Amino acid sequence: MSEAREKRVIGGVGKPVPKKDAPALLTGKPVYVADIAPKDCLCVKLLHSPHAHAMIEEIDVSRAEKMPGVACIVTYKDVPDVRFTQAGQTYPEFSPYDRLILDRHLRCVGDPVAIVAAETEKQALAAMKLIKVKYQVLPAILNAKEAMDHPTLIHPEENWRALVPSCGADNRRNLVACGEDAHGDVEAELAACDIVIDHEYSTQANQQCMMETFRAFTRMDYYGRLEIVSSTQVPFHVRRIIATALDIPKSRVRVVKPRIGGGFGAKQTAVCEQYPAIVTMKTGRPAMIIYTREESMTLSSPRHAMTMHVRLGAMKDGTIRAIDLHTLSNSGAYGEHGPTTVGLSGHKSIPLYTHNMKAFRFSWHTVYTNTMSAGAYRGYGATQGLFAVESAVNELAHRLNMDPAELRERNIVREGEVMPAYYGETAASCTIDRCIAHAKEMIGWEEKYPAKTLDNGHVRAVGMALAMQGSGISMLDVGGATIKLSDEGTYNLLVSAADMGTG
Repeated sequence: MSEAREKRVIGGVGKPVPKKDAPALLTGKPVYVADIAPKDCLCVKLLHSPHAHAMIEEIDVSRAEKMPGVACIVTYKDVPDVRFTQAGQTYPEFSPYDRLILDRHLRCVGDPVAIVAAETEKQALAAMKLIKVKYQVLPAILNAKEAMDHPTLIHPEENWRALVPSCGADNRRNLVACGEDAHGDVEAELAACDIVIDHEYSTQANQQCMMETFRAFTRMDYYGRLEIVSSTQVPFHVRRIIATALDIPKSRVRVVKPRIGGGFGAKQTAVCEQYPAIVTMKTGRPAMIIYTREESMTLSSPRHAMTMHVRLGAMKDGTIRAIDLHTLSNSGAYGEHGPTTVGLSGHKSIPLYTHNMKAFRFSWHTVYTNTMSAGAYRGYGATQGLFAVESAVNELAHRLNMDPAELRERNIVREGEVMPAYYGETAASCTIDRCIAHAKEMIGWEEKYPAKTLDNGHVRAVGMALAMQGSGISMLDVGGATIKLSDEGTYNLLVSAADMGTG
């Protein structure tokens, strides 16, 4: 082996390696979905419901079908009567199967009423205007606190189903999930505490705004398989979701994920892939859907709005002995990620204070409402719970007239401690004590806390909050990779993890 070749082969070990797609990205080569779509793709557009809750009484597409360039128009009469979930989640799927590709029962503003496929966008939009729909407007539930056991049912259909009974889903109560996790006698511990913080905290839905809106194109490959090229974080889940929605075997679906222009968790939900997929299945032609920015903001998968009631009990010396947290999560019109995001609101906040804790209780309800369906978003439910619990801890520090950093240092979980509030797992890797000390040093905490008045009269304040985070569902999700040594002495790494726009 020549000296130059030897350096090239071993140079990557322990040293930076240029990204394979960096030159293409820097030079603007075709790398995204719309760049690589076939030129003859049908343009797919959706007609959306203007009502928060309604039933389609009549739909007439006869005039629209005769418009120039129209290849097909699909309504609820033309899709499989098979419920599915758009959530990209590992088996067992916790989210209820509550969707059809198109449904006569419309559950939120923006729900798709019809799919229009034409040669051009202009033709598709012109045809859409000629679709006549008569709606029966139904009572809408817009407040999560009113949803459970409300006389109006958002999912009364008989073929609604929940695959994991332990999630506590019940469509006859507008429940996506409910449950409780507890350890010790919470009420007794709170009664014995010197101070109890008792407050309710609310977080609103937040929408994601990645640069590349939701989009996908579909076509039939040479083997008769449906090929889906999508801006997605979860290609393997998309394959299962679309196969279920179309009622075909997974072996007939192939999913390709090129580069994506941002995801943030939103693209862990198969928001749009089913619409061009059914057009291709019906016409045999390539089809592409590109959500407008308005559609991406109003018809996708924002963060779940949650209301959290926290009771936190402590002694006068700052020892936290009990936390009681109840979370009410608004899943919107469908249940995507509803059972799992709500779990993280407690399972990623309460365990931080395991060290002196004698008891905890975490209970939750996730409900259907007639609002846009929520989904995955950075932090995946943990952020909402952390806001509530950390706010309560800071209020406790204020009541005790204690430095919030010192209060946390007395109560935080230590490495090697068992965390009953985190599925009984052991904190095998935890240096949060060093993290607090280092953060205090970096920010100049001792000098600035709680606030400092500047020469110009402005006040600059500092605060503190903790978080714990991990990837996947504890004791369930796993990762795998294959490394092969090639015939030229390089390594090939095969891994099914998808980037979210960061590489």
